[in-house]
Amino acid sequence: MFIKPFRIKSQTQLKGSDRKKLRAELVQAFPSLTEEDVAHLIPTKDDVTLIRMYCYRGESVCVYQVQKDPLFFRLEKEREFYPTVYLLWRHPNLIHTFTTHPPVVQVLSGGADLMLPGIVTKGEMSPRTYGTFEKGFLVAVNTTENSAPIAVGVTAHSSMDMYMAGKQGRGVIVMHVYCDMLWEMGSRSPPPSLPSPEVARQDDKQMDDTQTVTGVEDNTNSSYDTTGGEEKEQITHKLEGLDLKREGENGEEEGVGEEEGSVSVTPEGATPQEEEQPQLRGPEITDQLLLHCFLKAWKTTAKKVELPILTSNFYRLHMLPACPDGVTLDIKKSSYKKLSKFLNAMAKKDLIQVKEFPKGIENITAVNWAHEELKAFVVDVTETVVDSGGSGGSSGFVPPQLEEVHQVSGDTVQFFKANGLSKGDVLTTVQVRMIVTEYIKKKGLKREGENTVNLDTLLHEAVVNKKEGYRETLRWDEIFSRMLGKMAPAVRITRPGAVPVIRKGKLDPIELVVAKRSGNKKVTLVYNAGLYGIDESELAHQVQVGVAASTSVGMAEHKPAGTTQVLVQGNQVAFIAKLLLETYHIPRKYIRGLELAAKGKK
Repeated sequence: MFIKPFRIKSQTQLKGSDRKKLRAELVQAFPSLTEEDVAHLIPTKDDVTLIRMYCYRGESVCVYQVQKDPLFFRLEKEREFYPTVYLLWRHPNLIHTFTTHPPVVQVLSGGADLMLPGIVTKGEMSPRTYGTFEKGFLVAVNTTENSAPIAVGVTAHSSMDMYMAGKQGRGVIVMHVYCDMLWEMGSRSPPPSLPSPEVARQDDKQMDDTQTVTGVEDNTNSSYDTTGGEEKEQITHKLEGLDLKREGENGEEEGVGEEEGSVSVTPEGATPQEEEQPQLRGPEITDQLLLHCFLKAWKTTAKKVELPILTSNFYRLHMLPACPDGVTLDIKKSSYKKLSKFLNAMAKKDLIQVKEFPKGIENITAVNWAHEELKAFVVDVTETVVDSGGSGGSSGFVPPQLEEVHQVSGDTVQFFKANGLSKGDVLTTVQVRMIVTEYIKKKGLKREGENTVNLDTLLHEAVVNKKEGYRETLRWDEIFSRMLGKMAPAVRITRPGAVPVIRKGKLDPIELVVAKRSGNKKVTLVYNAGLYGIDESELAHQVQVGVAASTSVGMAEHKPAGTTQVLVQGNQVAFIAKLLLETYHIPRKYIRGLELAAKGKK
């Protein structure tokens, strides 16, 4: 993200109230930091600057700089904080850390992602080798010679998927690394010399080939994705099995993708004509995958869809589920780059009709079922499991699955470490109960004939407060409730066709507010709809049509950075509430402000 120079949009000195709010957000984001730690990081007297910048790929990023060193950053559209190496050098154990070989540092600094072969592990491979986490989990990277982190990123897969990958494919999508432009923005100090990490003390096999040892993949010319070089080859072979075969299918290819240097191997006995046939590159492969998913969508989930349908809904609800298993559909990797360009190309082929109404909102209004390509397309039911039940309703919106979970933190860390977990791992209530029960049975702590449990050192530290003094026993129900109370609450949000997202703390509800503007006119403000997978522009359009009132979507005032608001003229709480409850199927407990609906005239 910061490999190339960025453009600074604004710099603002944080006021006292803003610093207080930032400290509270950091304590919530990183439970291991005490209030004293945060107060030291965000001091009262030193300069604390909020820098808004645009990175070379177009990302809008907020960076928090204390004195000279940037300590945190976050994407403007997200609320997740990412620590910089300057902060991690002060708190090396702040987040989950992977260890790699020293030659990786230079290669990562050139814009590479960390591949699974480059992650040093100890012992035999098991489901717990990498930890326990979901895809997109925040991690740091250090080396076998120094436990000081040199990179920050998010995992490309869940821990179980990493284990199942057999050390093949991408491991960590690197967002910030030592010696990048964000590091140069600070004091440019080198990493401190810290003891080598525990995993480095194992007898690791050293490889001669630098690329194999480092296990990295260049990402300077691609967007953040989870498709490594090994996986691209597998995806290419899967596509050959569809009606997307490349010319010269008897040949073998290696390293298919957008990167230069792809090698094509011609089999023995190939004719000169076969050798001269063009080889498809990354964009062409994705173009054919797009067409395949487009045609398959009309033959499956979109066969009886009610038209017109928003183009964004058609892509999310019908094209993405039509993608073959094991293949990632990313329109940014195609030659079209944008969904609108692809659908306009389909319209030129007379497959569909696309109209823009109102201005800026594209809809598919008709399908040419008599088109030869659509008639000739045959659905292969074995390539994927298609959900045919998502096209009902006027908007086709599928509500997210919201699951309350708990993160390993505070006094519970040592207990869960003894059970093969790490700080920051996410568990459901049932999983916590199972782990505690198995531990008590394994240690023989249950008292015969009683509903009480003897507390050993680890269990005592995890569930008993220091002010209580020593407790010899506790009831089963007390142990479970205390354990859950000591863990940090979080919410796992799972949306159809998207990666599950873990949000620390309690999930903010959709907030409906009635406010007054100039001329004593009332307006309705809707906050946090995007957290639940709702397209706020689409919501604004539906309200505009439904109540004949002007609407707008923009950045919210007096709210955390990155919060978006939908503004509607008049008190429209009743209509918006009905829309959220009946069309978007959002549970009532996640909507605040329903009581503000205008009362009917008597």
